[in-house]
Amino acid sequence: MPYDLLIILLLSFVVSAVSMPLIIKFSDKNGFHDYIDDRKVHSGKISRLGGLGIFLGFGSAFIYLLIFDFAVQFNVVLFIIAMVVAFLTGFLDDLFHIRAWHKLILQLLCGLVVAYAGLRIQKITILEDVTIYFGIFSYVATMLWVSGFMNAINMLDGLDGLASGIVMIASISLGIIGWLEGTLVVTYLAIALIGAIVGFLIFNFPPAKIFMGDGGAYFLGFIYAVVPLIGIKKTASIIIFLIPLVLLLVPLVDMVTVMKKRFSGGYHVFLADRSHIHHRLLHIGFTNRGILLVLYLYSIVLGAFAILMIHLRPFHSFILMVLLICLTLLAFYTISVAEQEIERLEKNLEKNNSPEK
Repeated sequence: MPYDLLIILLLSFVVSAVSMPLIIKFSDKNGFHDYIDDRKVHSGKISRLGGLGIFLGFGSAFIYLLIFDFAVQFNVVLFIIAMVVAFLTGFLDDLFHIRAWHKLILQLLCGLVVAYAGLRIQKITILEDVTIYFGIFSYVATMLWVSGFMNAINMLDGLDGLASGIVMIASISLGIIGWLEGTLVVTYLAIALIGAIVGFLIFNFPPAKIFMGDGGAYFLGFIYAVVPLIGIKKTASIIIFLIPLVLLLVPLVDMVTVMKKRFSGGYHVFLADRSHIHHRLLHIGFTNRGILLVLYLYSIVLGAFAILMIHLRPFHSFILMVLLICLTLLAFYTISVAEQEIERLEKNLEKNNSPEK
């Protein structure tokens, strides 16, 4: 068993890492570089096609698993179709630029195909004798679950090494949980994802030589959303749904707060701007690597709590989830106060340096 895990890890890592220099050369030759705008925190021509290497790394490990009797209880063909569509949705946007609502439709389509593959959210057991059945809305719930994580990771991908590093940490926790719970399929897929991310992160850690682009962000979000759903085959406990939410609590809260701000300000909810958590931390004085350190450590702490949750009763896990959300909101509020104080000081400085004074 450990031997298989090592092969999967090395295979996905090697394919991902070897492909990155080739993708960089291809991008330089054809001009597929990341867009430069007010939202970006980098300058220069950097490839935005790194998601292709992540996809190839994970895909090679997945094929290996299928060849060696990878036992699953879902429709593999439909799963592969959804996985390819999720990647191509972002990858084609990296190449040609696709309208936001077109991408949203394709994301929801991915969730629908996942539901038909046998991984739909049919019910959630909140307490031992309290279960919520979704019925026909199980398809809608699965579509929103998948598209939600795809967008959360994409919105987080605005700083070298940030999105890939956080998903890697979350995937490590998922792999451990899958091992402890005896859901080895989850562990295998998590390990495959980790290897592909590490192969990319070598070239993406600041200063980045390549970006994952929308293709990589959507693909990571899709895989991360779907892997926990495999646990539904064993149990429909609310813990199965709380754990992935806890692991990616920072990007999920960031996505909600950013979309709320855009909506209240009358802007398009998918409008790119500099209101994400990493932009805000940069504004109050953190360096790129300082932001990575803070958010990596926070993700590790959340991972530890997620592993703890599998040993708690569903109600206790829910209470823990609420407390973690409150702490995360408190952290966001603290950042907001710091931003307001900096803006006040900057206005006072401008006023004192004004020629009229």
